[in-house]
Amino acid sequence: RIVVTADGKNNLFNAPLWAASLGRVDRDLTESGGRATTPPSGVAVATYAVEAIGVIDFATIDGVRPKDSNFRTSALSLFQLTATFGAAGDCFVGGTVAFSGTPTLEVFTREMIELPQIGADGVAQFTSPIMLRKTSFQEVAMAASNPNFQMDLPAGNLLKSVLFRGEGSVTAGEPSTGVINNVQLAASAGQDVRWNLSGPQMRAQNNADFGQVLAGYYMADVTKNGPSPIHLTDLWDLTGLIQPKAILDVTGGANNKVQAVITEYIPAR
Repeated sequence: RIVVTADGKNNLFNAPLWAASLGRVDRDLTESGGRATTPPSGVAVATYAVEAIGVIDFATIDGVRPKDSNFRTSALSLFQLTATFGAAGDCFVGGTVAFSGTPTLEVFTREMIELPQIGADGVAQFTSPIMLRKTSFQEVAMAASNPNFQMDLPAGNLLKSVLFRGEGSVTAGEPSTGVINNVQLAASAGQDVRWNLSGPQMRAQNNADFGQVLAGYYMADVTKNGPSPIHLTDLWDLTGLIQPKAILDVTGGANNKVQAVITEYIPAR
């Protein structure tokens, strides 16, 4: 889990590393040939070097004007990234797993330093971002099948996307195409439905919009129009709607899970 917090209280990003790595379909991390992960190079018991690279954007990296949601840090008293680690064996079934040597986490930033423009009154002026981008995470165990499971979504802001990840019970947290059968995004008791596709249809839509998306990942992005840059005017405005939900048809199992990473925008005031 990675959490980015401003002023010690405002969570700007709160999601697992996979959401910043294999789940970054809007950045084409896996499609472009980028080394999003380096898995073990063999299956025998041995020592292997592994790696994962994740990117957390506050800019709208796939937008017409990415800087519209840049996060301004100039007035902060505290800006933190917190990483939570699991045990070495969490991602394997059976056997004993241990780290050899010291695992390393490297964190680096890319910043934009804006030069002021001097107005007619002689006062230095900066442009202001118009949106704040916020990412949150939910995880629900799916022990039993349910054709109408309802997951509450954040209300009152502008929704860009919900990235779903289904986990099956065969392996240790591996994404699976056998868990999520259908996804709806709806609000106001179903009066406003912005997304309604089956699992195979979502994978086809994602492949058409983003390129090859890994099995078990399902992106419901209401702003995406193929390879074209997105427009923030296409965000789903939930400020006047009630009860926004993701309504899922899911197949249950002993260790089945559905995880959801929600990206919303908050107009700057």
